[in-house]
Amino acid sequence: MEKAEMNKDIMEILSPVLGQELAAAIIEHRSRTLKKPLTAYAARIQVREYLKTGNPVEAAEMQILRGWRAIKSDWYFNEKAREAGPTNASVDRRTTVDAARDFLTSQDHSGDAFGLSGLRRH
Repeated sequence: MEKAEMNKDIMEILSPVLGQELAAAIIEHRSRTLKKPLTAYAARIQVREYLKTGNPVEAAEMQILRGWRAIKSDWYFNEKAREAGPTNASVDRRTTVDAARDFLTSQDHSGDAFGLSGLRRH
C-alpha cells in the first residue's frame, strides 16, 4: 500500500475521534518525530485506548507532549494523578517516623501514632 493511501486510511480512523488537525499531528509525530510510522491496525488499537480515557483529545496531546509512541489509558490516568499531586489524606497523615522522632526528642507527642501519649517518663 502506498504511503499517501496509508495515511488517508489512518486519518479516516483517527479523525472521527481526534479531529483532522490532531489526527494529522499524531501521524506526523509517529512518522517524522519518532520514525515509527503508524499502521491502520495500530491506529484502531490506539483509538480504543484514547476512548477509554474519556478525553481522547487530551490523551492524544499527552502522547505527543510526552514523546510517547502510543498511549494506554492507564498511562494517561497515572500521569493525571501524578500531575494532581498528593491527596490531602496523604499530606495530613502522621507517619511512624514522625511519631518516633517526636518520642526520641522528648517533644510533646500527644495523640501519637504509637498510642504512648498516656505513658510518663521517669
